[in-house]
Amino acid sequence: MKRIAMALILCCGVALGQAAVGPEDGGQSGAPSQAGHRHGTGGTITAIEPGKLTLKTFDGKTASIILSDKTQFHVDRQPAKLSDFKVGDAVLVRGEASGENEWSAEIVGKRSNNAGEAEFRDALGKRFIAGEIKAIKGVQLTILRPDGVTQTISVDENTSFRKDGESVTLADFKVGDHVFGRGEVKDGVFVPAVLGWGDPMRLFGGQGEGEKPQSK
Repeated sequence: MKRIAMALILCCGVALGQAAVGPEDGGQSGAPSQAGHRHGTGGTITAIEPGKLTLKTFDGKTASIILSDKTQFHVDRQPAKLSDFKVGDAVLVRGEASGENEWSAEIVGKRSNNAGEAEFRDALGKRFIAGEIKAIKGVQLTILRPDGVTQTISVDENTSFRKDGESVTLADFKVGDHVFGRGEVKDGVFVPAVLGWGDPMRLFGGQGEGEKPQSK
């Protein structure tokens, strides 16, 4: 992906309907957009055609999502079909770039309580976090979010960490890793309850890129 899988987004926050929104700031500041290396995109569906979805991505661009008989659809982690999706749904797509702002979709996922782009934007950095680690200083992590904003978050003794389906510690994370997790703002700073490593697509039923299936 040319940007972090818009995961992000969607991945936790509104999509999960988790913790209440805290103070408005959340320690975020504007920053230029930077490229990530994830394979996928996300946004709000603006059109559905045979073999194709059109999205307004979370950074305001238009993306074409090419569907095939191999494309998987997931709603709330469960297998679904294209007819379960509609214009206005906020979705996360995993696949390969096949052209300028065009993706060949492997997986298209959403949550059934999908609230769309506006609520996603409001919850990002307040009810969930997603993005690339740009710096780690003590218990503070600087995250480049999928909307191009840099936000400093802080973990605490109650934060749990997951990597490759295993429970790990903060020391197992490094600059350049992509992370996602739900949480809440405490004293003006976002504190994740859970911080996961890798591709947030697994929240929609797909195995994250480079991740092992979690044991049951």
